[in-house]
Amino acid sequence: MTSNGVWEYGNGNGIGTSTNGNSIENGLGSSIENGHGKGNSNVNGNEKVNGAKVIKMKPMESEMLREQGHIMVDFIADYYKNLEDSPHDFPVLSQVQPGYLRDVLPDSAPDQPESLKELLDDVSKKIIPGITHWQSPSYFAYYASSTSVAGFLGEMLNAGLSVVGFTWLTSPAATELEVIVLDWLAKLLQLPNHFLSTGKGGGVIQGTGCEAVLVVVLAARDRILKKVGITSLPRLVVYASDQTHSSFRKACLIGGIHEENIRLLKTDSSTNYEMPPESLEEAISHDLAKGFIPFFICATVGTTSSAAVDPLVPLGEIGKSYGIWMHVDAAYAGNACICPEYRKFIDGIENADSFNINAHKWLFANQTCSPLWVKDRYSLIDALKTNPEYLEYKVSKRDAVVNYKDWQISLSRRFRSLKLWMVLRLYGSENLRNFIRDHVNLAKHFEDYVAQDPHFEVVTIRYFSLVCFRLVTVDGDEDKCNERNRELLAAVNSTGKIFISHTTLSGKFILRFAVGAPLTEEKHVTEAWQIIHKHASILIRNGNC
Repeated sequence: MTSNGVWEYGNGNGIGTSTNGNSIENGLGSSIENGHGKGNSNVNGNEKVNGAKVIKMKPMESEMLREQGHIMVDFIADYYKNLEDSPHDFPVLSQVQPGYLRDVLPDSAPDQPESLKELLDDVSKKIIPGITHWQSPSYFAYYASSTSVAGFLGEMLNAGLSVVGFTWLTSPAATELEVIVLDWLAKLLQLPNHFLSTGKGGGVIQGTGCEAVLVVVLAARDRILKKVGITSLPRLVVYASDQTHSSFRKACLIGGIHEENIRLLKTDSSTNYEMPPESLEEAISHDLAKGFIPFFICATVGTTSSAAVDPLVPLGEIGKSYGIWMHVDAAYAGNACICPEYRKFIDGIENADSFNINAHKWLFANQTCSPLWVKDRYSLIDALKTNPEYLEYKVSKRDAVVNYKDWQISLSRRFRSLKLWMVLRLYGSENLRNFIRDHVNLAKHFEDYVAQDPHFEVVTIRYFSLVCFRLVTVDGDEDKCNERNRELLAAVNSTGKIFISHTTLSGKFILRFAVGAPLTEEKHVTEAWQIIHKHASILIRNGNC
């Protein structure tokens, strides 16, 4: 067998046997060499096609997996070590130009196998330069895509088992572990009992928060249409703030909600960009008077722009009083609510119909792992269920088993609960809480730097690990201030030493500094501030501020 997992048959000069998947050669013969790599052969003189050797591929062979798996783990471990030890070799923000990869890769796939060594050489020389290093300790741009050894091992186990658990029958353990682990996590978050599998609700792992908000919009839509009739679809109205993630609008459009019926309520600095309950109440009353049908509210705990927290208690009470489905998108900040001191940010969750966090953002479960809990699982199932004959099997009653195909858009699904289970078991909840606290403290450390410099200002209240800041205005000229902050962002990111991002709030160009990468320590935050301060000083010295 070659190093590429290809079994090779000889040219009549020998015979060969294979035992338990391992190659044993008993005769003469040689391996095929195609210019890309070579390995040992399993010779069988009986196999010929027009006198030529026949290459038989065996894509999953245990000894090959063992050998090449070790090589791959070493490669990935070296990558993480180099991110820390040789950061100058890994610009955080990729410095390549669009289309760079087409110039260095062939126009077509190879006809013959290549070696793993060649492939990994290409990864190092051609792929890595085009990577923005989300796992770099100096990555502070968007909310993190957090990784961990436990999460990685869970992904490895998931890939190795490669089950497709769309129904209980197709892999009972995949379904039942997901039910159990999401009950564990719900209890860590102190969610109401109606979100547990023991009640009418329960949890499901979606791929992303975007998928989560889509399925609950569809569930809420179908629930209301059963009451008012399908012809009322054009009158359905939804509500969110102008800080709500863009995926909400996309979910509504996919669900057939008219664009003009998506109400994005204005926020401002007076409430730290939280959704104003009085604006929601007024909008609902106005729509009812016009003959519209309010059916969905999307509240956010930890908005993308500034980590604002919508007031769930009054919003939930409004939703409940009108019979409106309220979803809470806590993709980023919800993870922090496993810490008792941050649990207050989801007070009022008892009036929500659904709740979502992204465990791959700040709970070290690796992409993609987005737990969603619903108060009434049948609203979700009734909107998404499909029952083709080839998936039918008899159960004693409806609640006997969970079929997660009816809780999501796609049929196929990965065994995602493995990695979440491994994260919770291999670290324990207290270690996870402390790591989140460390990130919040590092953000406070950066915030202190900003607050102590008269040329900068902190723009919003910091609740978690995101700091929103900017260079201050000079003579009240906001346009010039915006331009100077754009210049500062470009200068800082062009160094490749750190990566930060931006947003706009009330027309102001704001810089975002988000702590969340697993390797980040205080020294990286300090270095980041020094880089920002240095380039700000250049702008100021040149009279640009």
